[in-house]
Amino acid sequence: MKVTGRAALLVIGHGSRVRAANRLLRDVARRLRGRFPGRIVEACYLEASRPDVPSGIEACVRHGATRILLVPYFLYMGGHVGRDLPLLAARARRRHPGVSVRIARHLGADGRLVSIVADRARRGLRSSRWT
Repeated sequence: MKVTGRAALLVIGHGSRVRAANRLLRDVARRLRGRFPGRIVEACYLEASRPDVPSGIEACVRHGATRILLVPYFLYMGGHVGRDLPLLAARARRRHPGVSVRIARHLGADGRLVSIVADRARRGLRSSRWT
């Protein structure tokens, strides 16, 4: 069965009252646009910042998305990923019955992240700046 319509990636972060902290997620979304040409890519937040997840979903729909993949930018399967995102996805499906809404896996303990942490640790251990 061929899937038709435009796909969207909605990258979701926790959000912070510190504006500079929220720029990181917007930068991730910008970089993902380069890796997924022709796809809609938006960033949104669960708490403390805007746009929130429902607003991010609405933006995807306004841009013509018929398939939305919620992409949690979270390390842990905590309450936000395990409870809040499924509830928000279910609400979006009810509000937009013609739109498929799914959730990607959170970042978790992916080996690529372990490699990044190991690299940072090596650099830190080599650094002459110890406090």
